[in-house]
Amino acid sequence: MNNKIFYTLFLVASISANIDKPSIPNILGDVEVNFLFEEYPIFESRYKSYEVEVRSNLASIVDISVVIMFGTWCHDSKREVPRMLRILNEAGVGLEQISLIGVDFNKEEPMGREKFYNLKNTPTFIFLKNGYEIGRIIERPKVSLESDLINLMTKSLEPVVEG
Repeated sequence: MNNKIFYTLFLVASISANIDKPSIPNILGDVEVNFLFEEYPIFESRYKSYEVEVRSNLASIVDISVVIMFGTWCHDSKREVPRMLRILNEAGVGLEQISLIGVDFNKEEPMGREKFYNLKNTPTFIFLKNGYEIGRIIERPKVSLESDLINLMTKSLEPVVEG
């Protein structure tokens, strides 16, 4: 008898605890930065609080485009996406050069671009120059986002040597 009362109270407490919590759906597909910031304030607050480490040497990235595949549910995305957006902004990369694509828990989105970009982990930052991928940062940087980005850009400028 005591077990029934306990389970009933537990069930009622669980249901009532979730009633007041707003359920914000995950963003799927294309999303504008302003919409992301409005719907998920944690992205905006982390964007505003991030201090770009290395401002010099970022000028070379203005002629690229960036595809950012992320999940609003993903803790790595919540940490790295605002940072990358801040870095790109500081470097002079325009919003029209950035494609934000939200994915679900299965890392899928309505247009199926996760297959085209071979998405494995979130977030994934894919850097393109003249429509060709020059590199990516997956999940988290090796050193820092700024350092990894500068290394990517430097590597992409090196001539290809055929052997």
